Amino acid sequence: MMAELQQAIADGWKPARVTEERDATGTAFDVVTVAKDGEEKAFRSDHLAFHRYVEGLIEDFGLSYS
Repeated sequence: MMAELQQAIADGWKPARVTEERDATGTAFDVVTVAKDGEEKAFRSDHLAFHRYVEGLIEDFGLSYS
């Protein structure tokens, strides 16, 4: 999932928002929504590497968890 998100950003998609979701078992997932030309895509993962990447996006794009 992280590679797909990285490719989307390389293709001009901009991170629009970051959220955290939990499933029924309590597992936390980071969800990054990117936007381009009025369209949106969401990328969701519970992997630690993805979470760390998301933390960098938050800093780079001035976002916060919503």
